[in-house]
Amino acid sequence: MTRFWLPPIEDLDIEDLATLPKHYRYELREGNLVIAAPTSFWHKEMSMRLVTMLHKAGLNAFVDPGIRGDRPRDNRLADLGVVTRLPPGLATYSNLPASSFSLVVEIVSENSVNGEYTDKAAWYAEHGIPEYWIVDQAPDRSDDDAFVLVHRLLLAGGEPIYGRERNVLLSDLEREYPHLDS
Repeated sequence: MTRFWLPPIEDLDIEDLATLPKHYRYELREGNLVIAAPTSFWHKEMSMRLVTMLHKAGLNAFVDPGIRGDRPRDNRLADLGVVTRLPPGLATYSNLPASSFSLVVEIVSENSVNGEYTDKAAWYAEHGIPEYWIVDQAPDRSDDDAFVLVHRLLLAGGEPIYGRERNVLLSDLEREYPHLDS
């Protein structure tokens, strides 16, 4: 068993997350430290395909971007994010404000649904991210495709929520997604 020591949890802030032991994924949710295990290889494959597709379309897509909340001890670590405004001095940033993102993507790992459909969607909507994709197993449970649920930010009764725009297989999305000529 690998052991590591953490500073007192009540003292952690978003900047401290970059100093924690590698090979884990960290978030601060309303001041609570959340540690996630490494993802499955299906998850990694879908992530790689998505970031490649988004890069080919000329977008600034990143794996595991830290998204800063409104409070000092609140952030999320999405599986992928498209950043519309990159600040100067990139080497000094691990987390960007939610207003920097036009799209976030969460990939559901088998046997590990962690709120992609509920808590994470609500948090991203509350922070005004215009588009949210959930990537889940394809209906045939194949290893080489995924089901992408595309959501757009709406206001319902004055509250931000995501409305599902469409469901599409990743393989179909890759074929139709705009590609820039190199």
